[in-house]
Amino acid sequence: MQNVRESLLQFATSDGVELEGRLLQLGRFSAIFNVFSPENLLQTSGVLNELKIVTNGHVLYQGRATISGLVGIAGGVTCEVVLEPLGLHVPPISTTASASYEMFQREWLTSYKIRPEFKVVVADVEIFLSNLRQWLDDMALSLQANHNGNAAEQERDLMEQISPRLVASFNSVHERFEDIASKIDPEFRAVHQDFARRRLHPLFLCSPFGYRTYAKPLGYAGDYEMMNMIMRNTYEGNSLFARAVHYWLVNQWPAKSVRNRITHLTENILNEVARVVRSGRSARILNLGCGPAWEVQEFFRTSGLSHEADFTLMDFSAETLSYTGQKLADIARNRGLRARVEMRHASVQQLLRSALQGKSVVENDRFDLIYCAGLFDYLSDATCKAIVNLFYSWLQPGGLILVANMNDTKPFRYMVEFLLDWHLIYRDSRFMMTLIPNTPGASGTVIAEPTTVNLFTHVRKAAAP
Repeated sequence: MQNVRESLLQFATSDGVELEGRLLQLGRFSAIFNVFSPENLLQTSGVLNELKIVTNGHVLYQGRATISGLVGIAGGVTCEVVLEPLGLHVPPISTTASASYEMFQREWLTSYKIRPEFKVVVADVEIFLSNLRQWLDDMALSLQANHNGNAAEQERDLMEQISPRLVASFNSVHERFEDIASKIDPEFRAVHQDFARRRLHPLFLCSPFGYRTYAKPLGYAGDYEMMNMIMRNTYEGNSLFARAVHYWLVNQWPAKSVRNRITHLTENILNEVARVVRSGRSARILNLGCGPAWEVQEFFRTSGLSHEADFTLMDFSAETLSYTGQKLADIARNRGLRARVEMRHASVQQLLRSALQGKSVVENDRFDLIYCAGLFDYLSDATCKAIVNLFYSWLQPGGLILVANMNDTKPFRYMVEFLLDWHLIYRDSRFMMTLIPNTPGASGTVIAEPTTVNLFTHVRKAAAP
């Protein structure tokens, strides 16, 4: 990777905000730059559209990029991105083909160094999946020839029989991948990522979960349909092999922790609504970054207290809000519930900007339960703390704040980073404790769900005297 002077770049965020940055470093597969802005509009795993890098009048790169890291600096943020191989990448014009080749060879010798043990483990993953695909293709042909009218049922029986052993077998080679990838020098991580993608993408992106995670059709990872896939936890895809890979992906530690997270949220919604009802009124609940709101769906389906809660569900994706609003309305109608749900289109940046201006994006900003689960994984430390402080100012006496973040305690981080461009900001319990406001009357604790991958900070405001 080279240092680049007098270089600028332009891009648009996933929600259409146009920004400029100053390039610090540029490599074949990644770039690092500063963005100076009074507010941070970026988040990890976010897609930057129409990224254009220009130096000395030459366009070096033009295409899409995915944010892999953010570090706060005075007046802005330092951002690292993964560049798309298919993006327009035009090097400075060389006078001769010989000079151009010498530049390529020099760059290859100094940068394109793949650790031998990484080559071996990638080859092991490739061979295992290639052989699995061939075996499953053969099994599919056999089932089609002998299905007796119930091919779909026979295919499902086959997947249910082999899936436990398949997951265990794949996990053994995958854990070696995680161990080796964790030891790669950050300077050479991008070239190792490119090496793995070229060999493994055809085997992973055939699965619905793998493809959506990598493609990010809404401009960011962790969208509502990815969460739906995790929660459905079924065999999905156009072939037995695609279903096998999909099932493996939605049964890894992060996916298990997400399902545990929904259980944790549902239990806390029920507990807080019951607490407020005992005081003689209905509960008001706010969820920032609601996604498909599976916890609210479960509360509506199972609780007799559904009519005792008013929900404000907030997300910056209009498509997500439309989907979730309709889903909850259908459940309420089918159960005959008098559910009160307000869908609010707003981003984290809008919330914080309004707060600085002394305004609020909600009409009545007093809530008994406020939670945000799945969003902090992509936001800077300072932004997370600002959100919790804002939440606390909106909290009723006796109320609860609940925020969640992934912790890097299980082997899966590097597979999703290298192959699927899913980059999270992992935080431990020590940091999660710092989210508790240093305010009289505030108390809190940090709780881990059973896998220990998801941590929850609970903040309680003291009850009124």
